[in-house]
Amino acid sequence: MTQLSITPPPSQQWQHIVTSVQQELFSIAEDERQWIEQHLANIHELQLQMQQLFTQADGLNQCCQCQGGCCDHGHNHMTLVNLLSSLLAHKLPKADFNKSCPFMGSHGCTLTVETRPFNCVTFICDKIENRMSASQREEFYDLEHQLRAQYLAFDQRFIGSSMRGLLIRSTRMAGNKFLAHV
Repeated sequence: MTQLSITPPPSQQWQHIVTSVQQELFSIAEDERQWIEQHLANIHELQLQMQQLFTQADGLNQCCQCQGGCCDHGHNHMTLVNLLSSLLAHKLPKADFNKSCPFMGSHGCTLTVETRPFNCVTFICDKIENRMSASQREEFYDLEHQLRAQYLAFDQRFIGSSMRGLLIRSTRMAGNKFLAHV
């Protein structure tokens, strides 16, 4: 007889993931932590540069006009990269899995620009893209390419890292630790 596996609700899965990653992070070797911190610093810088281009294209105002419709359709994009960044900065907001995006608050995203998922930082709608000059668009997509390479470096190093998000990745890890090497 086949046993059915009952998947806990996302909020319980998330809490388990956060607790596990936190324990692993604070027990890893110093050289491993330095690797993580250096790569996160690179990611932070790239995401801030992309945000600056977004802001220069009047992105904040455009998003307010549509009331964050794109962001409100996000769904569990948080990756190991973003969780590590939030944990190291001691800035992990409470996730609300009753919303389509658990980090969408009443005044927008509750995550800092540096800790937002790749999908959230790299997506710009046509309205915003059309407000960018050709050189700004070229710079934005060059930064996106560099940012993707940084995220993929984590994917190639750690079993728990995937650009598909932690909730999806955690179901495919077969009991491995998130920070175990590939």
